[in-house]
Amino acid sequence: MKVPVAALSVLILAATLGSPAHGSLAHESLDAGFQRPSDCCPSYTSRKIRCKYMKSYFETDSGCSQPGVIFITKTGQRVCANPQNAKVQRCIMNLKQDSVENLRSHLIY
Repeated sequence: MKVPVAALSVLILAATLGSPAHGSLAHESLDAGFQRPSDCCPSYTSRKIRCKYMKSYFETDSGCSQPGVIFITKTGQRVCANPQNAKVQRCIMNLKQDSVENLRSHLIY
């Protein structure tokens, strides 16, 4: 059975774009203040946030349909999380504390 070229094109496009396994992927915001849909979290990860694998985070812009926190893992993956979740809030606090400690260790007195 032959697959029509249009259907094959759609399948290839869908495979290329893919759907993220850990919530929505994100990119840097545009300088003009506009939000790309990928800067927002249309859904949150269903997986448990393991802070030891996170390198940094940023909060989504108020222009998004719902609030979100986008964690950047040590391997460079982006994970959308619910900012109201207690584990997410603890991870944010830990990352802030680590950032301050790193800054202090690099200061010359």
